[in-house]
Amino acid sequence: MFHKLLIANRGEIAIRIIKACRQLNIQTVAVCSTVDRHAWYTQLADEVVCIGPAPAANSYLNAEAILMAALNTHADAIHPGYGFLAENANFAAMCAECGITWVGPQAAQIKLMGDKSLAKDYAREQRVPVLAGASIQGLAWPQIKQLATKIGFPLVLKASHGGGGKGIRVLATAQALHQQLRAARQEAAAAFLNDAMYLEHFLPTARHIEVQVLGTADQLYILGDRDCSLQLHKQKVLEESPASVLTRSQRQTLYRLSHQLLADLNYQSLGTIEYLFAEGQFYFMEMNTRLQVEHGVTELTTGVDIVVAQLRQAAGEAIDYPTTIGLKPRCVAIEARITASLPIRQTVIKTLTWPTGVRIDTGYRAGDHLVTMYDGLIAKLMVTGPTRAAAVQKLQAALAAVEVSGPATNLAFLQQTVARPAYAADTYSIHSLARWEAEK
Repeated sequence: MFHKLLIANRGEIAIRIIKACRQLNIQTVAVCSTVDRHAWYTQLADEVVCIGPAPAANSYLNAEAILMAALNTHADAIHPGYGFLAENANFAAMCAECGITWVGPQAAQIKLMGDKSLAKDYAREQRVPVLAGASIQGLAWPQIKQLATKIGFPLVLKASHGGGGKGIRVLATAQALHQQLRAARQEAAAAFLNDAMYLEHFLPTARHIEVQVLGTADQLYILGDRDCSLQLHKQKVLEESPASVLTRSQRQTLYRLSHQLLADLNYQSLGTIEYLFAEGQFYFMEMNTRLQVEHGVTELTTGVDIVVAQLRQAAGEAIDYPTTIGLKPRCVAIEARITASLPIRQTVIKTLTWPTGVRIDTGYRAGDHLVTMYDGLIAKLMVTGPTRAAAVQKLQAALAAVEVSGPATNLAFLQQTVARPAYAADTYSIHSLARWEAEK
C-alpha cells in the first residue's frame, strides 16, 4: 500500500479521499490555492502545500506545481479526485515519468475515453449503440454547418474533453449554433485547457443512466447502476441507485453492453460508463475514467467503499467480489446536491445543520466562507430506503430538516422537486427539471 498520497483536488472530494486514506493508514498531502489556504480539507490532511493563486489555471490545473509538491513531500501516489486534472492523460503520463503512481487508468485509456469523438468511434467498433454525432475540431464554419445539418437538429454541442456540463449547449438551428460556438469553446478551454467540441443528435425524451465499473488485472467488475436524469443547466442535481426505471432484462442488456465496450481494453481502475436511455434503447454517451461526484449512492447500495477499492486496486492489491455482473443492491439510495444559487451576495455560511440518519459529504462547516470560483457545491445529502418510495419519503423529510443560512441555495427548489407527483412516480426525463424550474 502507498506510504503517502497527494490529493490533486479540493473541497468535499479531498475530504472523502482523506477519510479513505485514513482507513488504509496512508498519509495525505493536500494542495490548495491561496483562496483555499484555510479550507476545512487542508486542516484534515497530514501536510498542506500551496500551489498557486486562486485561478484554477494557476493552481489546480497547474500540473507542474502539483507534481513538484508531490516530489517535495515524497508522495508515492496522486489521487486526482474529479474535475480539474482527473481526466488529463498528459498529467497521468507525467506522474508515471516521475515514478509516482497515478490513481486512475493508463494515460492511453484516459486519452481514448476522454475524447468524446474517439470514445464514440471506439464504441461503434465494439458494436455498442451510439447517437449520430461527430467532432468539429479543425473545421471551418461552412463545414460545421454542413455536418450539423447532416446529424440533424436539434443537437447538442459539447466539449470533447471533460464533463460537468461545461461547454454544453442544446441548439435548434444553425444560426443558434453559430452564435453559441465561440462561448462554448471559451468555456471548455477555461475548464479543461482544451476547446475541442463535439456535435451530437439531441433526444427530446430520455433518461441518463450510468454504470459503475472497477477494472483489476484479472476482472472487470460492474458494481451497479445509477439514474442521473434530473439535471439542470447540464449539471446533475438528484441521483439514485439503482436505476429503478430499468427492468431486469434492460439491466442485463446495460451490463452486457458495458462489458462489451471494455472487453478488449484491459481497463484497470474505477470508471463510469454513461448512456442515454430512450424507448428501451441504450446509447453510449461517454466514459468518465475517474471517481464520480455521485459515487456515494453506489457505496450505499453495494456496501463497497469505492474510494478504498480504487486505492487498493491502484496499489496492486487483490480485489475479489462475488460477481462481475452487478452486486445485488442492499437498498435504494438517493443523493441531492445542495448548491449555492446565483447571484451570490453572501459567502459566509452562518448556519449549516443536517438531519440525523443521512449521509452528508461536504467540504464546509458553519462559519466557513463559500468559495464559489470553482463550483457552487455546498453538500451532497444521501438517504437510503428498502424501496424507492421509502427512500423518496426519507429524502423529503431530510431536505425539510436541513438548515443553511448565509448564501442563497437551491434547497427550496429541491424540496419542491421531490414533492412533485412525477418525481415520486418516477416518470420524468433528462429535460423535466428544466421545465419544473421554468414553472417555479
